[in-house]
Amino acid sequence: MEIDLNSPGAFALLCRCGKPQVQCATHEAAVAPDRVLLPAGVEPVHYDVDLTLRLNDHAFDGTTTIKIAVAAPATSVQLHAKELAVAEAKIDGVACKFTVDAETTTLLIQPSNPLAAGDHVVCVKYSGILNDLMCGFYRSTYTDVKGEKKLMASTQFESIDARRCFPCWDEPRRKATFACSLTVPAHMTALSNMPEKSTRRAADGASITTAFMTSPRMSTYLLCFVVGEFDHVSQLTKNGVLIRAFTPPGKPELGEFALECAVAALDAYDTTFEIPYPLPKSDMVAIPEFAAGAMENWGLVTYREVDMLIDKKTASSRQLQRVAEVVIHELAHQWFGNLVTMEWWEDLWLNEGFATWMETGVTHELYPAWSMWEQFITDMQGRALQLDALRSSHPIQVPIKRAEEVEQVFDAISYCKGGSVVRMVHAVVGEEAFVQGLRAYMKEFAYGNATTNDLWAAWQKSSGKNIPELMDAWTKQTGFPVVELQEVHSDGSLVLNQKRFFADGAADAEGTKWPVPLFASVDGTQQSIGVLASQKETVPFPDAKNAKWVKLNAGQHAPLRVKYPDAMLPHLFEAISSKKLPPADRIGLLSDGAALSKAGLMPFGRFLELLGAYRNEDDATVWSQLLEKLMSLGKILRGGDDTILSEAYDGFARSLIVPVLEKCGWAPRDEDAHLTRKLRGEVIAALPTFCAADDGVYAEAKRRFDAFRAGDDAALPSEYQSAVYKLVLARGGRETYDQILQLREERQLNEEKKSCLVGLGAAPTPALRTAALDLALSDAVKLQDFFYVALSTHGASAAGRDATWAHFTEKLDAYKAKVGEAGSSIMDASIVGACGGFCTEAAANDIVAFFEAHPLPRNTRKIDQIVESTRASAAYVARIRADRAQALAWLGKQ
Repeated sequence: MEIDLNSPGAFALLCRCGKPQVQCATHEAAVAPDRVLLPAGVEPVHYDVDLTLRLNDHAFDGTTTIKIAVAAPATSVQLHAKELAVAEAKIDGVACKFTVDAETTTLLIQPSNPLAAGDHVVCVKYSGILNDLMCGFYRSTYTDVKGEKKLMASTQFESIDARRCFPCWDEPRRKATFACSLTVPAHMTALSNMPEKSTRRAADGASITTAFMTSPRMSTYLLCFVVGEFDHVSQLTKNGVLIRAFTPPGKPELGEFALECAVAALDAYDTTFEIPYPLPKSDMVAIPEFAAGAMENWGLVTYREVDMLIDKKTASSRQLQRVAEVVIHELAHQWFGNLVTMEWWEDLWLNEGFATWMETGVTHELYPAWSMWEQFITDMQGRALQLDALRSSHPIQVPIKRAEEVEQVFDAISYCKGGSVVRMVHAVVGEEAFVQGLRAYMKEFAYGNATTNDLWAAWQKSSGKNIPELMDAWTKQTGFPVVELQEVHSDGSLVLNQKRFFADGAADAEGTKWPVPLFASVDGTQQSIGVLASQKETVPFPDAKNAKWVKLNAGQHAPLRVKYPDAMLPHLFEAISSKKLPPADRIGLLSDGAALSKAGLMPFGRFLELLGAYRNEDDATVWSQLLEKLMSLGKILRGGDDTILSEAYDGFARSLIVPVLEKCGWAPRDEDAHLTRKLRGEVIAALPTFCAADDGVYAEAKRRFDAFRAGDDAALPSEYQSAVYKLVLARGGRETYDQILQLREERQLNEEKKSCLVGLGAAPTPALRTAALDLALSDAVKLQDFFYVALSTHGASAAGRDATWAHFTEKLDAYKAKVGEAGSSIMDASIVGACGGFCTEAAANDIVAFFEAHPLPRNTRKIDQIVESTRASAAYVARIRADRAQALAWLGKQ
């Protein structure tokens, strides 16, 4: 049976997949009874959003006209509105009573007579605030090439801030089409999701009105407006889609690399999904003030400047890689998130987890020499495992009652663990079934909404495997298992046990278990050997017969930890040092070893031996993991206030790092590969931690710093600018501090300005530390960047750690005023910078007491995670003390 979508009320009868309900009854998901939603029965069909910008007044005026479909007679229409001064509300041209509720952020419109079932038109006139909170419709400031201060305006609507710009049904399932117009100062360019349809200049020539083509059916959080002065570069994809990269005036070359990545990615996605990108254009715009890395608005992706604008000739390998990853991530959303949208925020991971996986895969296809899947293990899987080892973590599919709650789950679970479980599914079902399932899922739910179960069903159909049974525990349970290899029988069979892993090594009283896909190797070649479905099983693996070692989770496809028999560890260490194990498994063993040691499941002395096995490591991706673990352990040891042990460990770390520095050198070479340049930057970044007292290191840093200040840009590559600032400031004083501030004023790229802020973290005196932290709170530092100073200071030294906490507790009101009503992630970062590096029970108790007395409700999850991490570190310090004599003896021999 077909439904005429032009008939009265037809859109109110659509299934969440975007098709008529009578065709898709099986897609209807039961809505959680306590979920806070606008009333059902009235659905938006189409919005006309007309906005007039009053930029100098930090305000805008709007008229929003909405075609609605009413399923049954209704006495009112309720929609979302926040911080909008509503002047008039009409339905079908008749003025109505209306009430704005600031607490629920809703607008209730009440007509004189009930609305009949069918189509109606709502029209609301209002004005709004062009705020400075980096959410809703907001303003940004920047300095142009002439040194003049300028204003621009842009939007950030995800998750629930479209309501700050226009009255709407601000829920992901309430999709509609949009036709928009912007009236802006005549010298400015107005952009939206769709191409221009027409422009009209005002009679006085002061303003211009740009009308845009009608969008596809989409969620409110994907609508976007940008108004400013730009240059741009552009290119067509193979399918004729126009891609434009908008940059500040006079700097079009800074958008060229992002454009290159976008064209290649869009072509790749057209092929992968077999659904061509459905819009006529895809724009990218760098925003001077931006809370996140980027936002996937359909057809108009917005970026933080450092994640889009780079000079390809001078950019560091890390910057190039970051821009590629972010651009490719956001364009994955054009299908996974925009074309097919999660049904509700508890399935946020469908957007972010898949895009995280896809950014790695497509970047790997475009730049295979970057070894992206090896980097994924450290950067994505590692981050997920670190957070998910805490009791204060949350499931991938986290129940969301109120949409406001989703702010606290834009984290490593949704992104990194989400991407890790997608990677695990890919390993289980194989490339062909994986892609077939994706294509079927996209076609079935195009322009509609989907749930996690819908994706599982698509892969089950394409692979013939029970994907829901395999995957439900991974997305609905908090945490992950540690799989213990207890014994290898003479026939090669493996005795395996699993239990939930906690960062502090606590036992799991609930006996949680997961279906664990098993991949194993005895010679560096991985193979699938089944699924560990129960707490303890014996799994056949004939290849393990007579083998000295078995590497479980070969290839690191599953987000879990592995514990080995103590007798097997020396053989695994030898396989590391001889490189019989591939880089992915060398990374995985080190990641697991660090976590197991901290949890008390591997003696500290054994972990030091594991670190020693990497003495001759030559793979840059393994070195990224090694440096991370060396730095992390060094921070814990310094936090434990055992100077003798800490200095002995630092000497060991130097013995690993210095040979690599000597091999890489400070000076870039034309023949350097991408990963060589990246490794050089990472090794030099470790010098302020382990080699600050080395006169030779300081002399080279100071020479380069002075030459850079004198105008020799090549003297200080962007790969390691912040590290050099730290090295020279740690031995300097006010003069050096002021020189770094001057560089911040002079450098043009925001990435370089950020490096200066990070460098201030090494301020050597209480007065300079306070000056740096006060600077961050001032108007001289943008909200998007201010927390970098505290993060750097907190990690630089014990004195810096104490100073940031004291500063935060003494000036909490100033921090709250700085952040205001901006996204909770900004305050989260500030809290991490204030207290994220302590290692004692006393510090944990202080943190708890302070936030009990000064609650920050939007940041409770982050505070809980910091407290739990602090207690886990304190327990580790106590275990290290117990092994102190053995550790010192081993370190003394290195």
